[in-house]
Amino acid sequence: MVLRRAAVYSLVALVVAFVAVAPLARGATNVEAAAITFETPTIVDPIHTNGEPDIGIDAQGRVFNSGPTGTGTQRSTWFGSVDGGHTFRVMAQKTVPSPIMGIPAPGPGGGDTDIAFDRSGKQYFADLWALACQRVAVTGPVNSGATDEENFLGCSGSGPGSDRQWFAVYDPAPGTPHQSAYAGPTPLIYLAWNNLVGPGPDGGEAWNKSTDGLSYSNAVGDSPDPTTYSPFGGDGYPAIDQVTGKVFQAAGCNAKLCGGTSSTATPGLYLNIGTPDATGTLHFLDATGTGQDLTKLVKIADTVGDPDVLFAVLSMDSARNLFAVWAVDNDSPVLRQVFVSASSAASGWTAWTTPVQVSDASTRTGDATNVFPWIKAGGPGRADAVWYGSDKQVDPSSHNNQSWNVFMSQVVFPTDATGAITGAAPAKQLVKVTPHPMHYDDVCLQGSGCIASQGNRNLADFFVVTVDKTGAAEIVYDDTSNKLVQPPGTCTVQVADHCGAGVITIARQSGGLGLFGTRVSGPSNAPASGMFDASGDGLYPVIGGANQAGMDIRASNLSLSRDGKTLTVTMQVGDLAHPATTIAGIPGATNVQYVTRWQLGNTVYYAAMENTAANVPLFYAGAMQTIDLCSVSACFPHVLTYPEPGAGPTFTGRQETGSISCPASGPCTLTITVKVADVGTPTSTSLLESVGAYALAASLQEGAENNATAESDTVPLEIDGVCCFNFRGGKS
Repeated sequence: MVLRRAAVYSLVALVVAFVAVAPLARGATNVEAAAITFETPTIVDPIHTNGEPDIGIDAQGRVFNSGPTGTGTQRSTWFGSVDGGHTFRVMAQKTVPSPIMGIPAPGPGGGDTDIAFDRSGKQYFADLWALACQRVAVTGPVNSGATDEENFLGCSGSGPGSDRQWFAVYDPAPGTPHQSAYAGPTPLIYLAWNNLVGPGPDGGEAWNKSTDGLSYSNAVGDSPDPTTYSPFGGDGYPAIDQVTGKVFQAAGCNAKLCGGTSSTATPGLYLNIGTPDATGTLHFLDATGTGQDLTKLVKIADTVGDPDVLFAVLSMDSARNLFAVWAVDNDSPVLRQVFVSASSAASGWTAWTTPVQVSDASTRTGDATNVFPWIKAGGPGRADAVWYGSDKQVDPSSHNNQSWNVFMSQVVFPTDATGAITGAAPAKQLVKVTPHPMHYDDVCLQGSGCIASQGNRNLADFFVVTVDKTGAAEIVYDDTSNKLVQPPGTCTVQVADHCGAGVITIARQSGGLGLFGTRVSGPSNAPASGMFDASGDGLYPVIGGANQAGMDIRASNLSLSRDGKTLTVTMQVGDLAHPATTIAGIPGATNVQYVTRWQLGNTVYYAAMENTAANVPLFYAGAMQTIDLCSVSACFPHVLTYPEPGAGPTFTGRQETGSISCPASGPCTLTITVKVADVGTPTSTSLLESVGAYALAASLQEGAENNATAESDTVPLEIDGVCCFNFRGGKS
């Protein structure tokens, strides 16, 4: 079976359990018959890795991703999709991406990132550098990612001392009731960060405002001096109400940290609310004019341990119900679970439902111990919560060979005729999202202290779920199951270099009810022999440029011979007969590479053809390699490579046979006949996961890549791609 692009948005999936804990909410009929399923996971970038990936979808349905590669590189990744979230291209950051430098370095940057949108589709981007300052950028709304504008906040030497910067955009749609004092222009962009020099618990939060996304000013009322007052809420991901303009932030607190805020000795999760005045300046619940009164905060929940590890996340649904998700930090691993609570606008967001545990604490399902929750709300009373869950009830930072997966719970609270939640217990559906474990062993929770404890922080501190215009969940996560590390290191010796390349991966919901209460659809993840790609999208520049026929992929296919000895890898490309013309059309390129990659077990394999202007194609295959760079949390894989055969230890590919056929009617067909022993010896029952094909332009061979070229991002540039399908030799 061959998947066509029109059908590629369909893939079958992985349901672990359905748990109904209450009568179904209004509009939530037939949930049991609507099991949630997911497509074959998409690989965002076959070259770069990062931790804590972000995902956002604008009003036009365009999908974007960002994430840090570490302060050591002073660079963060920022990608835009050209085909609905199945393949991505590097966004322009001051310069047009090229094989010489796809992502500018140094930025400065390399730390936490966030992306947000206004209603027009204009995109706002923020990057953190060295806990000192931010780089901000704006692109769109037309041809978003082709160009951008940038500015720096405090990077001249008087940095704000910051961490975890987040956006909240006030841009109400026409017809939205106006109950805000704010009288200025919209969109009004708030940028909040943990104020590391502030006086409050954990430094408190610094809130800033802008009408262009580039120039920001203080948005905290009652005290203009962040050293004497910063609103409670540091680290928590905020939400904003488009009716009142109010902002919300939740964070954990206990008697020791907050000076007795809690009415009991039990730690609690608390909410701070900022109300804008006519200028957009925010006045928070805990502000007194002369200091801070934490007893004015809204208590969301008592907890069985410190909440919000590493931070709580808020999201507001279309009926203005506010949802909170958090994980509990407790000495008992069985209590490290994920909880959700909700509150309606009718209560002023002061009355919260009894927390519902959405994880199941089960070693049987592999959801025994949880970290890094996130949540996205949709239609009235509906939200998707996600987290990483391990199969063992042990401390996440311990070395017990844990297996980690992504889990999602769709939570549906009963609502009244206005869409407000009633307070009754919700229905919930628990799903294992990942088709295989996406991480092994420890997840270090000590932040930058992980370098001292030699803990693995390759996942960083969070991952994200959002929702597309159909209501389908889209989850971006890191898959480090490849256990890659730069030679000569191994996974058993991780003093400074930690194994597991964080391949940026997206799982899109393809079945079941979405967050708008209607069924969603998409391609099946059942094995197929290949998939087609639309013509005319092999662009350079990679966003908004002209089609390069020599990089325009039309199809990708695999087949296993009947005797099981060879794997035939086929790619159709617009033009393979004129490599000199193709190379001349991409500044800085000296060669072109056509790479098909897949995962078999815990190893990523590839088959490729490389060509130069001399038109002497080289056919080869092997196992993907990595180049590791260093930052505040030691060293970890940053760049993925697909080496050619050749002399030297980094040329690890094996030479294969192949051919190129270019009929007069086009397109050309590239065929690589691969000895199965060179790619993990797959059999007719083996599952090759997330098969993707890519056309890359490079300025040197992959085997010649090293730490210096990775540091400067002199790495192959993806021009076109088609992704992804699963393949099984006996099911083609």
